[in-house]
Amino acid sequence: MLGTLLSFEGVEIWGEQFDGLNDEEYEVPCPSCSAENFIVFGKYGFFSTTDSMYMEPSTTARQVPLRPQAPAALGGVAERLYSRALADDHPDVARKLTYVFGNAQCAECDAVFSVEEAIVARWD
Repeated sequence: MLGTLLSFEGVEIWGEQFDGLNDEEYEVPCPSCSAENFIVFGKYGFFSTTDSMYMEPSTTARQVPLRPQAPAALGGVAERLYSRALADDHPDVARKLTYVFGNAQCAECDAVFSVEEAIVARWD
């Protein structure tokens, strides 16, 4: 519902790409080396990886922990979404948002990048 609300408000990228929050992953290229990184936040953990089969127990792919944004440091759309999730008694969604609006480290080249900026760049 939040994605639909954002669409009506003209927040195009998040209105269209909010489903990644429910899917617990976004696939984005690293801004430094262009390697496709899966940004995972949910039942499989909170990490970036270049292995699309990260959910398999047999995977040996590198998984680099994500760096969530502190809730007090969220601003703009991120702050609105975080506050709304808490107000609607969805602390799990609020927690995921701290990762979506936090940083990731490329599992290929180790460059640190903003998850939000990578998502926006991919679908802008």
